[in-house]
Amino acid sequence: MPIDPSRLPAAPALVRARRPDGTPQLALWRDARLTALGGTLDELASLSRAQLETALRAAGRDELDPAGLDLLAPAETQEIWAAGVTYRRSREARMEESTQKDIYAQVYEADRPELFFKAPGWRAVPPDGAVGIRSDSRWDVPEPELAVLSNAHGEVIAYTVGNDMSSRSIEGENPLYLPQAKVYDRSCALGPGAVLAWEVDPTHAWMRLEIHREGAVLYRGEASLADLVRTPRALTEVLHGALTLPAGAWLLTGTSIVPEAAYTARDGDEVVIEIDGIGRLHNRVTTVPVSAAQALPVSP
Repeated sequence: MPIDPSRLPAAPALVRARRPDGTPQLALWRDARLTALGGTLDELASLSRAQLETALRAAGRDELDPAGLDLLAPAETQEIWAAGVTYRRSREARMEESTQKDIYAQVYEADRPELFFKAPGWRAVPPDGAVGIRSDSRWDVPEPELAVLSNAHGEVIAYTVGNDMSSRSIEGENPLYLPQAKVYDRSCALGPGAVLAWEVDPTHAWMRLEIHREGAVLYRGEASLADLVRTPRALTEVLHGALTLPAGAWLLTGTSIVPEAAYTARDGDEVVIEIDGIGRLHNRVTTVPVSAAQALPVSP
């Protein structure tokens, strides 16, 4: 789908797009203009934050026509990680779904946060793409989150909107099933662009979630990022603590907007997530088939 400038962030951002010939194009969105950047997001994320700021000040001379480009997710080889139980509401939601409730109360108050791998960058779903629910899951939800891009040096360089699709029924059976509940095709969406961290401060921004079904608003919720119990910088420091990340990484910082227990996502639902100053992410829901829907019984 061609890029609609009205749906890009107001603040300067890095944007990934696809040209008509299928090749990717990295661009700078600034002052309502989209201009070509040489190189890749991986290369920019290998620079220090100071080097990146300097490089971008001198960039952006060759203007691009948004109508001739398709918007991609702002990720290349970056790993995408996620943090859990970073808001009081997420702790409550995890306890509601789980048969082992105490572990979520403990991690909420612990010095060490919960971090888990979500997706490789190439698997990220772009704006207007289809996010997935597993065919072997009974209870599924989108989770709206602030996503933070850190560079190879562990410095925060950008923000975007993230959708952490999750199976609450699978995770609720046993916390050890979290990778299956969280990591599968189409389980992560990012976009619209990577808003430069020195241009915005999302600390007190509001995040909103709307779910539409058959043309009607089925759910609407909002929350303040000020309610995060851990700062994005603190979470990023833990992520980089024992990992080498040559192209940096995206980190989803958790959610505090959780639809009521009666809701489960289904094919055709439209999910709209918006964060003040960061952007708006729209996706539709589709079912991801699971070839081995039931675990084999253990042999005696």
